[in-house]
Amino acid sequence: MALSDNPTSKKVFAMVAGEASGDTLGADLIISLKKRYPDAEFVGIGGPKMIAQGFQTWYPMESLSVMGFFEVLKHLPELLKIRRQLIARLLALKPDVFIGIDAPDFNFKVERSLKHQGIKAIHYVGPSVWAWREKRLNKVRESVDGVLVLFPFEPEYYHRYQIPVKFVGHTIANQFPEKPNTDQAKQQLGIAADTQLTAILPGSRMSEINRMADVYIQAAQQLSTIYPQMQFVIPCVHQKAKERVEQAIAEYAKGLKVILLDGQSRLALEACDQAIVTSGTATLECALMKKPLVLAIAVHPISYWIMKRLATTQWIGLPNILAGQELVKELVQENATAQKIALNLAKLVSDTKLRERQITAFTEQYQQLKQNASELAADAIQEWTSS
Repeated sequence: MALSDNPTSKKVFAMVAGEASGDTLGADLIISLKKRYPDAEFVGIGGPKMIAQGFQTWYPMESLSVMGFFEVLKHLPELLKIRRQLIARLLALKPDVFIGIDAPDFNFKVERSLKHQGIKAIHYVGPSVWAWREKRLNKVRESVDGVLVLFPFEPEYYHRYQIPVKFVGHTIANQFPEKPNTDQAKQQLGIAADTQLTAILPGSRMSEINRMADVYIQAAQQLSTIYPQMQFVIPCVHQKAKERVEQAIAEYAKGLKVILLDGQSRLALEACDQAIVTSGTATLECALMKKPLVLAIAVHPISYWIMKRLATTQWIGLPNILAGQELVKELVQENATAQKIALNLAKLVSDTKLRERQITAFTEQYQQLKQNASELAADAIQEWTSS
């Protein structure tokens, strides 16, 4: 099944996004696809940003937002049930194209099932084969009609396996200013321009927030003793996350100078002078805002053991992977302690050369990734699905 070149005929795009970063990619892609297909319908699984663009979500996106092997295992029956129902519904609907946005463990099965029934299947955000098991691309080739990748070093992996691929840049880069206005952002938060402000980004999944909230708040408390004037800002992805952070503050850091935001992670990053960040897209967002950071994360021990056995890169933070070196300090598992986080963040505050080294590299990464991602992605989808 292919998309008609006639923009007036009604198209149905099915999509699945599994977490907040995918919701952002999906929303931007919908905007670009609507320019080409004004009357198109968009259905599947998505979050609030996609819904705001007219997307019909059949299941809550949070149902798929599970981090780590052990955590996924606990939720596996529910995930499998949702996937079975989704595949059956999509096969009945017969959309013009299915676009799986990230969530590879969930989406590749959906894509393969649809492709084998003649429905075009495209995956947006290629799996990290440069970090995990390149030979997965043999199965990827059987599952999709094309892959959209975010980083410039990725296409060569797909070319080896004769998989149609397009580097589109990272749409998030287009949403960040070339020069962040830190003073103005601080003013929005009611904070003086000369205040030393540290952002803490505890993640978007409750599993990581539950595991790290106490440690982050204890680190903030230690930093406040080193820098009595330092203040903190913590964006919370939803009310449950906010309550968990409030619990940690009440237990470990009463009187801490901290502002809790409802979402607004971009505002927190633009306002801050440096940040403590979990792994994932948040590290890239911090780099795109050109703010020095320390990465700190711990996952379930079983998840970590499996990850260590399968990993083929020594870094987990995207700024380090893009740089090909430890540009950002990574504190993982037993090293993700309050004391080590506080000491490494304090070093970022005091070491001007270290700060400048990070900021210079982040500026280069920003320029490299700042493509018109959603437009390039929509162009590729139109090309691959009209043949």
